[in-house]
Amino acid sequence: MMNHKSNLHKEFRFVGLSRSGNHAIINWTINQLDGRYCFLNCAEPKYNPFETARPLGEGAKTYITNIPLFNPVKEQQGEFSRKDYLLYSHEDCFLGSLNHSMFRENRECWVGPAEVWKDLLVLRDPFNLFASRIKSGLIQGHYTHYGVKPISTHTLKRIYKQHAREFLGEKRYLKNRVLINFNKWTADKEYRKAVAEKLRITFSDKGFKEVSEVAGGSSFDGIKLSGQANKMKLHNRWKEFASDESFWSLFDVELVELAREIFGDIPPVSYFYQNS
Repeated sequence: MMNHKSNLHKEFRFVGLSRSGNHAIINWTINQLDGRYCFLNCAEPKYNPFETARPLGEGAKTYITNIPLFNPVKEQQGEFSRKDYLLYSHEDCFLGSLNHSMFRENRECWVGPAEVWKDLLVLRDPFNLFASRIKSGLIQGHYTHYGVKPISTHTLKRIYKQHAREFLGEKRYLKNRVLINFNKWTADKEYRKAVAEKLRITFSDKGFKEVSEVAGGSSFDGIKLSGQANKMKLHNRWKEFASDESFWSLFDVELVELAREIFGDIPPVSYFYQNS
């Protein structure tokens, strides 16, 4: 087995609710990297990411890498390939599970030692997020998302509120945090440049207009706008459900006020109060 200490890498752990734009940001991050990387998709908290990562789509691999002759079995056994970056993601989970003692005690054995370790918390406004989850079958009793049973709406709201409070600094579960406001990330090149600086990676903005093919791409557009992702109406998804009472029943004043504090007085906030 190779000497782990000679295989230091930069480690980026992405955290967010599914359909928050996680994969758009992951794809963009990968495109900024200069060196050997491996990304592990949607791993289970508390456990070895190499063992619990989920397929990127039906019949797909659980990872993306540019490492020649990459062998996931050897990685699971602790025989790590030389890499400059290790990236992995967690979706739809409470933040406390990411600090579980099982992971803390075994992390270096499972993924190797890191020179730099960053937790990237991705947050999208709840109105467009919930609309995208409905469209993709991840909410309100739909079970079409690659056979994965979605979390309940009650749990969804609890997780969102916890992530929002972490974002606002009211909680502090994550260390070495990089907070990414998906709404700003999609709209502001200077904001994306600032994210790259926090990650200590060279900014090129390559990949920003691509649509990740993971889980079929966009809930609304699929991958048909890949290369033109800037034309996607990402902040107007909620309008499709604006007249649907069951959609608005997903929100309460606490959730809306957290959204207002982070994203400002965006149109669906006003709509909620005018029609509640």
